[in-house]
Amino acid sequence: MKRVFIIGILGVVVFGAVFAFAASLTVNTKSLAAGSAAVAACNASATVSYNTAYSSSLPGYQVTTAPVTSAAGCGTMAYTVTLTGTGNTSLGTLSGTLAAGGTATPDFTAQNVNAASVTGVSVVISG
Repeated sequence: MKRVFIIGILGVVVFGAVFAFAASLTVNTKSLAAGSAAVAACNASATVSYNTAYSSSLPGYQVTTAPVTSAAGCGTMAYTVTLTGTGNTSLGTLSGTLAAGGTATPDFTAQNVNAASVTGVSVVISG
């Protein structure tokens, strides 16, 4: 009985300490971090798709480019485009900087991603 009581007290102390540290986190940038704060968004939404071309080395169709379109307010911000497959596994990722107009065309050709394996594409814009 005494062990259970001591373990319970230790649990409360540890939880209290962790909660106190978490309560003191501050977020004041546009980047992802622990905590929460209202930040101004450069855009309500961004679009990303992907283009394909036949590749005799697969053989089959491979992803060539993945055009990103966002608002001009996102111009010169960093982006990351990820192509995903079954089980949300990453098939390829490219990062770069958006043009002043908020667009980019990352080229996945060198990664030789089979288009038939792609089940999703996502973009993250940060800055």
